[in-house]
Amino acid sequence: MLEKLCPVCALTLDASVSCCPRCGWDFPAAVLDKLPAARWMYARITEARDHWSARNAPDYEPIQPLARLAPAPANDGRKPPFQARVSPRLRLVEPPAKTSKAAQAGLELIFVPSGLFIMGASEGDKEAQEYEKPSHGVVISRNFFLSKYPVTQGLWEIFMGYNPSRFKGAFRPVENVTFDEVQSFLEKINRAETRNFRLPTEAEWEYAARAGAVEPFHFGSDMDSLDKYAWFNLNSTGRTQTVGLKQPNKWGFYDMLGNVWEWVSDWFGDYPASSETNPVGPSEGENKVIRGGAWGSSPWLCRSSTRNAKNPGERSPLIGFRLASEEFTRVTIDEIPELEGHDEDFDENFDEDPDDLD
Repeated sequence: MLEKLCPVCALTLDASVSCCPRCGWDFPAAVLDKLPAARWMYARITEARDHWSARNAPDYEPIQPLARLAPAPANDGRKPPFQARVSPRLRLVEPPAKTSKAAQAGLELIFVPSGLFIMGASEGDKEAQEYEKPSHGVVISRNFFLSKYPVTQGLWEIFMGYNPSRFKGAFRPVENVTFDEVQSFLEKINRAETRNFRLPTEAEWEYAARAGAVEPFHFGSDMDSLDKYAWFNLNSTGRTQTVGLKQPNKWGFYDMLGNVWEWVSDWFGDYPASSETNPVGPSEGENKVIRGGAWGSSPWLCRSSTRNAKNPGERSPLIGFRLASEEFTRVTIDEIPELEGHDEDFDENFDEDPDDLD
């Protein structure tokens, strides 16, 4: 019997149920009918949990696919690769290789499994602005990594050679950087590291910021508790603070709310009324999206659904960013081992139609 997991309260349900009896979550039938990845998300719950338990084992060693090759297809005799996985409560913290400059600067990545959540402010959120609505279902069908902290000044200076921040400190978040300068940073770090780093999409950012919560904040609705998790205008003393000093959200991310606004990859635009899968925002626009609130923000601007728009060429001591990365790392040609009995004829036929090969 197929089962599915409610993404809000984690109750295991029969696959035919359309509404969770515990929390009232309505499963988006239109999305499930059209997307095999979404249907797979709700199936084989036990296998998925076993898979995550194995990944979190102390002796787990991730397998890196060869250069430029996608993960093996599900029909090659092995288990499916769980491309739409469940249970984001189980996570894997994976730093880059210890020899990398990024790791030496303290960069840590948290594994974020695919899932489904409600994006945007609910109708009952009195602080919400119209451009935070309507709330709508979003499927994140691909796993990804997100940095545990905002990018620090120490990490930025290693790759860029200068520090533009107004409030100096190696472990403070880098700020006063434009969106265009962030792209230059990504180019340089990607040339030096084995991962392909990028900015998160707006949907990925909110998915990680909420950490499974549907309330205005990842810790609930009580704004008075914000002081435990974020730096904002009432506790920041008018400047950024060292990352990681406040409590993290349930998935282990620090400073998702407050300290600095964070650039994401999307152009600013209106939300759709229907559900989406892996949204990336409008194809063009005048302003990029920033999320999370900052050290100078009022508490209500530090809600998980808060969004703002800034010109990509604008800089501010209120704006920094966080790194995202795909699930798999790059492997260079030099790192691919030579195989015994290597058939040189295979290289000559590599670009031919597979159907023409014996």
